[in-house]
Amino acid sequence: MTAQASDKMTFWQENYAFIKEVYDTRYSKMVEWMDNVEMAIAKVCASKVYTSAEFKREKDNFQSLCKNLERAETKKWLTETLDTLMKDRAADEQKSESTKLKAVMERHKTLIPKIQETLVKTECYWKCYSYGDDLIPSFEFIDDLRNRSVKELSSANSEQTEEHIEKQDKVLNQLENKRKMVMDFISKGEKLMEDPNCPKFLEGHVKKLREAWDDTQEKA
Repeated sequence: MTAQASDKMTFWQENYAFIKEVYDTRYSKMVEWMDNVEMAIAKVCASKVYTSAEFKREKDNFQSLCKNLERAETKKWLTETLDTLMKDRAADEQKSESTKLKAVMERHKTLIPKIQETLVKTECYWKCYSYGDDLIPSFEFIDDLRNRSVKELSSANSEQTEEHIEKQDKVLNQLENKRKMVMDFISKGEKLMEDPNCPKFLEGHVKKLREAWDDTQEKA
């Protein structure tokens, strides 16, 4: 052994407690990160229907956790540091620490595909939540026209009758002017529903829009 190598080994031996503490901290941080990722995945994929603001918070938290996904530097450092730390330790301690680290590495390897799959789902879910937000003005417009269409009117004379007819014509014209927009929204929703990752609530949005449009046209 060269003098340089001997000095290096002496350094590791003399500073074992400190280096092991640093190793344990980084090991724990790796485990904590995976715990947090799994919790974030569970929240993103939960069956509950969030408001778009709630879902955006969950989405942003999950995507933030997924930065530096491979954790290559951390895994390399843990592996190399443990190898050096364990060189002069008892066989049972070497085996115990090695088993713990292998379990973490395997867990990370298994988690990667699940994370990547959830990232794809998250983008699809967010498009569907954004679609729902975009529908709100359309529902307000359709509800307003429906209410105006079914409003009971009484006419005291022919002049009032003409006025009512004119108002109803305006409702019909507004419906016709909005037809393309509503049909485009329905088509956009149906296109989103073709994605196998599409959440179930989107089907309800599209169905509600179509029924509201058909009902308003019929009443008008």
